[in-house]
Amino acid sequence: MPAMDGAELLAEILKINPNAIVILMTAFGSIEAVVEAIRHGATDYVSKPFQMEDVLFRVARALKEKHLEKRVADLESQIQKQTAAQKIIGSSPAIKRLKQTIERLAPTADTILITGETGTGKELVARALHEASGRGAKNFVALDCSSIPETLIEAELFGHEKGTFTGATDTRGGLFETVADGTLFLDEVETLSSAVQAKLLRVLQEKVFRRVGGRVDIEFRARVIAASNQNLPEMIEAEKFRRDLFYRLNVLPVEIPPLRERREDLPEIVAYLLAKRSKELKTAKFKITPTTLEMLARHDWLGNVRELENVVSYVIALGGNLIDAADLPAQFQSSNPKIQNPKSDDKTARTLAGIEKIHILQTLESVNGNRVRAAEILGVDRRTSLLDLQRHIWFDGCHDGRANASKFRIKE
Repeated sequence: MPAMDGAELLAEILKINPNAIVILMTAFGSIEAVVEAIRHGATDYVSKPFQMEDVLFRVARALKEKHLEKRVADLESQIQKQTAAQKIIGSSPAIKRLKQTIERLAPTADTILITGETGTGKELVARALHEASGRGAKNFVALDCSSIPETLIEAELFGHEKGTFTGATDTRGGLFETVADGTLFLDEVETLSSAVQAKLLRVLQEKVFRRVGGRVDIEFRARVIAASNQNLPEMIEAEKFRRDLFYRLNVLPVEIPPLRERREDLPEIVAYLLAKRSKELKTAKFKITPTTLEMLARHDWLGNVRELENVVSYVIALGGNLIDAADLPAQFQSSNPKIQNPKSDDKTARTLAGIEKIHILQTLESVNGNRVRAAEILGVDRRTSLLDLQRHIWFDGCHDGRANASKFRIKE
């Protein structure tokens, strides 16, 4: 090639088609040349003399990699197109009711107050309400009220006029303006100061607002969805939240159940999170053992779905596509449920079934709850042991004491 060398030709090819598969061949192969070629976009590198079988192998591998890249790109595109409602995972009665509530309330224009513990997905529900409303194609603006200093929150919401305070070198619109006729989501609304609460109340009542330092009323057309993880009625009694603002926000209440009250959704949520991470990391599908799922199901999940997502990220970071109980964080290893001591139950001890239960429990205690090992000692197959466990045994390690054995299906 008298006009250019291979590296220059590579650059010209990729200018015409950035997705082209290019394999360079040269008689002067070196590690430096390989690195340089790959860095500039080559898919592979072959040094002369070469075997045709080797070239065909590299071409086939390059085509397969390109095909996988396309599949991953398609999956990422599907995830991005997935609606917020589709990301509310679960089929429990509580989640079904929540989805029905979203469908019914979304078309209205009234203010909505979402309540729920930290990590339950309040912003996700707010987005689902926005997308299912007539405003779905318009702006969705979210603000965590607790993240903005009290001295700046007013200007952040309402904007400010030039020269109103030091640093206000020009007039700037706030979120109430940029949202236009879309949806404004105010998370942790209980953290707003009394002064800002009063101004928010006026906006909801009069549908107008003024920039900080302004004299002109600006029309407010957006829908407001507020959220709180606190007990607002208690805050009202403690005079920390305005009663009249609460009634203005709580026109359409939506309560999100905590994860511990819908534990049957946990396997489905875990499967979704694992598939999501697999697509993000472009790796093979992750699998999780039934024993690990049982340990997860016994956890309190005070941080709800957000805490579960963090745990999934943790176990994936440890490496490996099969997630076992040993991969879980330390708090799971130290919080294995304790088996109730049946010795104090004289009625149980006097029955044949009670004796059987005591024997099974004592055997389990002797092997630290390992059901497989207990089955071997008892001389029964694993399935029999699991059925006995499900029929006779309950653990006292579910922290809040509200769970019961029927909530969990024992799996092999």
